[in-house]
Amino acid sequence: MKKLLLSTAILFGTLTIGGTTIHADAVDSKTTDGNVGFTTPADGLKLIEAANLDFGNHPISANDESYKSETDTKATVQDIRGTLTGWNLQVAQTGQFKNGENELTNAQITLDTPTLDASSTAVANVKTGIALKPTGEASLVMDAQKGEGNGTAVENFAKGSSTLSVPGATVKVQGQYKTTLTWTLNDTVENN
Repeated sequence: MKKLLLSTAILFGTLTIGGTTIHADAVDSKTTDGNVGFTTPADGLKLIEAANLDFGNHPISANDESYKSETDTKATVQDIRGTLTGWNLQVAQTGQFKNGENELTNAQITLDTPTLDASSTAVANVKTGIALKPTGEASLVMDAQKGEGNGTAVENFAKGSSTLSVPGATVKVQGQYKTTLTWTLNDTVENN
């Protein structure tokens, strides 16, 4: 048993004899490096997902109406460039809502209260109260300033967070009206 204890004590570098602890002295030591490198992938900045806005189906009305979005949808940006140079996401409505040749004159989409989803790993800034213009002019909806944006940023357009306003005086024809939203991710920082 004493032999086993002595072997164990020597293994751990100390030995106690008669209440005196003896430490083993290191004969030599060296330090080495551990290295890893990262490079920017070709698709390091990309728009993974863009939001579809669905305002549902409603009876024709002669009154001014506001219709809330009826589904949850998201826009997702991934930045794994490793540069921390920032980016911006814009959306443009490239024309008014149409049903064949019939146009929903003076209809207006407003992105009222989108939020940065809790699943986001990136720091980003979500814009609220954005009124889209059906003339194709882009509107800033989310951005990351210099030093931000690394990882994944998810802009959450939850049910009810966007509004479509339609004047009562606008002629409505039975059927489905559609417009096109063009989402553009830029590798530049917008000045706010």
